[in-house]
Amino acid sequence: MDEAAYAVQRSDDEYLNTLMTKAKARTLADIAFDVRRHLSMAVENIIEAGKALQEGRDLHKSDNAFHDWCMQEFPELNRNTIYRLRRVAEKFSGRSLMSDHLSATVLYELAAKDAPDELVEDFMSSEEPVKVKDVKEAKEGYKKVGEKGNEDLKDAVSSGKMKPREAAKKALSRAEQAVIEFNGLTDEQKLERLGGAEPIDAAKQRKLDETLGKDFNPSNAATGILLFVNQLRLFGGQKEIEHHILAQLNRSVRMQKYEAEALLMLADVIYKNRDEIASFVETKPNLKLVN
Repeated sequence: MDEAAYAVQRSDDEYLNTLMTKAKARTLADIAFDVRRHLSMAVENIIEAGKALQEGRDLHKSDNAFHDWCMQEFPELNRNTIYRLRRVAEKFSGRSLMSDHLSATVLYELAAKDAPDELVEDFMSSEEPVKVKDVKEAKEGYKKVGEKGNEDLKDAVSSGKMKPREAAKKALSRAEQAVIEFNGLTDEQKLERLGGAEPIDAAKQRKLDETLGKDFNPSNAATGILLFVNQLRLFGGQKEIEHHILAQLNRSVRMQKYEAEALLMLADVIYKNRDEIASFVETKPNLKLVN
């Protein structure tokens, strides 16, 4: 292709791109008009608004470009609402929603991914007023229909003997009753219901009991012993120290042996160093020293 022909071709391409840009702009304007028109009308037009929004998405190369356009054209709609409108269109396109028992928010809830088709059909076929709370409770209960112990409800729905919403309500009632019954059991009965207490590996437990934590600091531990014993002394003196230490030792079932050994070792330390310890009682503290 010679230079003159190439220039003509490039001119034609640029002209075509200009026409396509204008056509696209007109199309987006029409789409925006449809979205506004349907949003301002009855509930059944929510689907049409969602379909128009999907058309707008199809004409944008990325989600960000699409949402920038939405924010410019429909600043009153947040991203979540736009997403739900498109989900409604995807789920309910081709269906008649002339009944006024469904609000826009109910449609959004029914269009959510966690709403089973059979449950949605049940709501759509009813003419009773529906609230968002009704849909949420039905979805929660219908999940339990598929759980162990509710096989009869699942079979009843499959055979058509029970509607999905009825099965969901029954499953929720059973779950609530089970919680009430469980809370009324004693601790022993609860353990038995849960399969009994987990057996303890004695060797493993002993190893854990005799293993120091990584953050253990012997100096801090020794300081803690002195501080707490002194607080017991201030609280009631020798009798209180004796009473509380022995009482706690008797209550400490698992650690009793280890703690008794530690007390005997501490007693040996005190016995061997009694004279030095006693000398501190006679010495006046130097208040200028800071620990």
